[in-house]
Amino acid sequence: MTDPQSPPRHYRKPAYEAADPVAIVGDYPFATIVSGALHATFAPVVWERDGDVSTLVGHLARRGTHAPSMRDGEPVLAIFSGPHAYISPRWYGEKPEVPTWDYIAAHVRGRLEPIDGEEAQEAVLRRTIDMIEQGFDQPWSIDDAPEGRVRTLIPYIRSFRIHVDTIEGTTKLSQTHPESDRARIVAGLRTLPGKTIADHIEAQSAP
Repeated sequence: MTDPQSPPRHYRKPAYEAADPVAIVGDYPFATIVSGALHATFAPVVWERDGDVSTLVGHLARRGTHAPSMRDGEPVLAIFSGPHAYISPRWYGEKPEVPTWDYIAAHVRGRLEPIDGEEAQEAVLRRTIDMIEQGFDQPWSIDDAPEGRVRTLIPYIRSFRIHVDTIEGTTKLSQTHPESDRARIVAGLRTLPGKTIADHIEAQSAP
């Protein structure tokens, strides 16, 4: 019998449990935030740690229906989705199987804390930008924005902090298949056409 007090869990085989789910959050920080009456909004979200306390911070557009509905202490789910792909059974040789889907994802559950103050929201923006920009050779800082630009934007966003209760990660990458089949899967995936966001931007800009 399921314990009604236990938090929901995302089902996965033990073989697919991510060794470092926090790394998934860091690698794919564009999350789906789900709270309230099934509001779901995409948002850039980054991980924070202060000693033993873990939180997430991010922001939403205030003009939507989600941001105004956020309530202090309400349960929230943040879904972080990494790369994914259909796996065709044509690539199995040693261990024939049916079609499946490989993917990387993390679920973070916690309690919501809306953030409305101007200085506090600017701090959230600074933290988010600093974390996401750190992979660049010359990271851009919020201090590099045109003078006054950030302050004009803050009234149009609502920031939040998620006090983390649980984090679960999944890396389903054909681990249960023989190495020979995994090699065929990799070779097969590399032959597939696919578009990056850059390809879509270019196509949208074309006359």
